[in-house]
Amino acid sequence: MDNVKQRIEFLKKQLNEWSKQYYDLDRPTVSDADYDLLLKELTSLEKQYPQYHTDDSPTNKVGGTISAKFTKVKHNINMLSLSNAFNSEELLKFDNDVKEATKLSDISYTVEPKIDGLSISLYYQDGKLVKALTRGDGINGEDVTVNVRTIKSVPLSIDYHGDLQVRGEIFMSYANFEKINNELDELDKFANPRNAAAGSLRNLDSSITAKRNLLMVAYYLPDDHQLQQLNLSKQSQVIERLKSLGFYVAKGIKYCKNIEEVIAHIQYLETNKEQLGFPIDGGVVKVDNLSLYDSIGYTSKFPKWAIAYKFAPEIVQTKLLEINATVGRTGRITYVAKLEPVQLSGSTISAATLHNGEYIIMNDIRVGDIVKVYKAAEIIPKVIGPVLELRKQKLESFKAINVCPVCNATLTKELDEVDQYCPNISCKSRALASIAHFTSKKAMNIMLLSDKTLAKLYDHGVINSVCDIYDFHNKKQEILALDLKLKQKAFTNIVNNINNSKTNSLERLLFALGIRHVGEVMAKSLAKLYRSIDNLANTSYEDLLKVNDIGSVVAKSIVNFFADQNNKQLITKLKSYGVNTTYLSQAAANIDQNNKYYQKTFVITGSFDISRHEIKSLLEKKYDANVVESLSRDVDYLIVGQKPGSKIDKAKKLNIQLIEEAIW
Repeated sequence: MDNVKQRIEFLKKQLNEWSKQYYDLDRPTVSDADYDLLLKELTSLEKQYPQYHTDDSPTNKVGGTISAKFTKVKHNINMLSLSNAFNSEELLKFDNDVKEATKLSDISYTVEPKIDGLSISLYYQDGKLVKALTRGDGINGEDVTVNVRTIKSVPLSIDYHGDLQVRGEIFMSYANFEKINNELDELDKFANPRNAAAGSLRNLDSSITAKRNLLMVAYYLPDDHQLQQLNLSKQSQVIERLKSLGFYVAKGIKYCKNIEEVIAHIQYLETNKEQLGFPIDGGVVKVDNLSLYDSIGYTSKFPKWAIAYKFAPEIVQTKLLEINATVGRTGRITYVAKLEPVQLSGSTISAATLHNGEYIIMNDIRVGDIVKVYKAAEIIPKVIGPVLELRKQKLESFKAINVCPVCNATLTKELDEVDQYCPNISCKSRALASIAHFTSKKAMNIMLLSDKTLAKLYDHGVINSVCDIYDFHNKKQEILALDLKLKQKAFTNIVNNINNSKTNSLERLLFALGIRHVGEVMAKSLAKLYRSIDNLANTSYEDLLKVNDIGSVVAKSIVNFFADQNNKQLITKLKSYGVNTTYLSQAAANIDQNNKYYQKTFVITGSFDISRHEIKSLLEKKYDANVVESLSRDVDYLIVGQKPGSKIDKAKKLNIQLIEEAIW
């Protein structure tokens, strides 16, 4: 029983991590098939052993969490997920369940390509687009109206009077994905079209969204009352009505008279998916007759009248030759499999990720095994596990390393994490990866210093840490003598870029320093709140916990970073080179510092004629204000719109001043 409980805890931890990467960070590391495989195993184990089923289990979740970047808005009608089928037998069972629920012997269906993108819910009032929400957690979504308005295939107005809610999928074509990736720096490239679509839709700068040429297909009208007004009784009619209103609908949709036709069309889609021009990972099967939906019913997570068929990923078998460990810029240890070369999805694979030591141990993967490999997230080769029936000899069980493979420092591991870390900031692998991150576009933005150039400079001892970048100009002859293909003009441009980076605002420096759990958004919030790196460095763990959106993990990470003697010396040296360590408001010249709202903290609640994102932007640009999600004693003002909810009562208890919409 202990082994079962251990397996369940491992599955929960792994699935939650993958969900965070997929929904919150837009950086998926595994395919849907891999996620679904583990989710199915967890569901089965929890049914067998209900005593181990907890409220925080991924089996209770519909989607991801809400990003702090956008306003959270409640859906009028919950955006449910879909149950999955992986073979014809499961489709036949679905058909049988529908027939039993309806007491009918013949059921017709529509089959739609399952586009690998982001679900969206559009709200129209008297023909005008007024709101666009992501799925979020299925109950509350993110308001991305400003960005969705830039998508050419989304009608801003339609020929319809009254309210209409339309649901669909936002995605990126293969051709556009390749075009965008070709224009991006190596570090900024997207892993796949879904990743690119997510990053583009959820970008804070709507002009970037507009340039990405996203597409949207409409596929569903969730409101029964609106369906009655439109006199629609079948899903196939819904598709035609959406087309007539000016919405783009997916290629490959087919009306099927029975489940046999459904299975045949699913097979057709799988065989011809590359010809569609956009990413699909399966097909969605829906009962065509809308009047049957209520009798078929729903679960808390998904409707019983629809199912998503997931295509199987291409899986190959090959021999695992070695397991090696690599070190990232944060010190995180990643295990990599060296494989006998094998063809997979059109390319030769000789290496694949094994994630962390716990993953290898839990899946009993051993050197010498014949292992199953596929491409996770459409691009990353991954070892699924061993083919146990082919394990012909006694192979040694894997044991995770205890010391860094590069510098021999003793590895550390937090109790609530699966990853190991090298704590040595001077470790060569950490140092080189840290330098590359420090100079990257989103950090200090020192252009023309490619990864290859940095590696050669590091190997020749010219650059050993990020500080050495600022001594670049004093090593001109030494650098030009190296085989870097650098000419005088290029060298001068690099020096100019380095000097320009000294004037960056504090948030770029905080992100560049690579503090664990401090990304771009958190770095901006910290910079605006503390104004200087010294103020942040001298802040206690207890004070950090009082800050909105900072929990114990982030607070501990920040305190530990600034307590480290190596980091203290690094910051002192950066200051000596003239690197700015204070927050510089981009709109400082236009801000009235005598205004009562200057640098105050705001929370926004309720609905407004403009989006909350626009209100937030105005507050930041006009008053250099800080806008947070939740109320605390650190908040100065609560801006109140229509239907504000319970935040008003809490604000009054905390003596936070209210600003009504009319005054605002």
